[in-house]
Amino acid sequence: MTLDTREICRYLSLGRREPDEALLARIEALRPEAIEAIRPRSAWTRFDDWAANPTLLAAGLRLAESKTLSLHLKDCHAVYLICGTLGPRFDALARRAAVSSSADALILQAIGAAGIEELMDGAGEAIRAELREGEALVPRYSPGFGDFPLEAQRPLLGLLDTSRAIGVSLTDSLLMVPSKSVSAVIGVKACF
Repeated sequence: MTLDTREICRYLSLGRREPDEALLARIEALRPEAIEAIRPRSAWTRFDDWAANPTLLAAGLRLAESKTLSLHLKDCHAVYLICGTLGPRFDALARRAAVSSSADALILQAIGAAGIEELMDGAGEAIRAELREGEALVPRYSPGFGDFPLEAQRPLLGLLDTSRAIGVSLTDSLLMVPSKSVSAVIGVKACF
């Protein structure tokens, strides 16, 4: 995992401002410990005929009920369900930092955001390598986007068996544990 400084700064919401030397130095000081704490894991599975797939429907993951997701998947014949996490050690590092330095905690949150995006991008590349000839992916779409409800995470994670497979679970209020985790749907369409 590289944890690109530009991406970390983007998640610090600097806008067009350039980071000062002190911030860059603090990012560089925290990066090795963050990399050491990250235990990236991901899981995914493919479902053909997504709108009428019996496994998805039986699990209660009715993707077609979300108008925004249906529009996003409009030309797709299959979907991948995916989940990735940086693991619990990164969460523990961020909690320890929050006790001693709110600035370090904020930087670690940005490092974590950059890290989970890097992990999910890498998993997307691995999925791309599995595609059949003439297929392409559409960008991932997560529960909570548009009218795709957060409640969809429960059946999505259940179908992936994330608790066992990669150590990701949900709280009663639908927060993912570990916190630096992402779930999503990725559409598969024909390309010519």
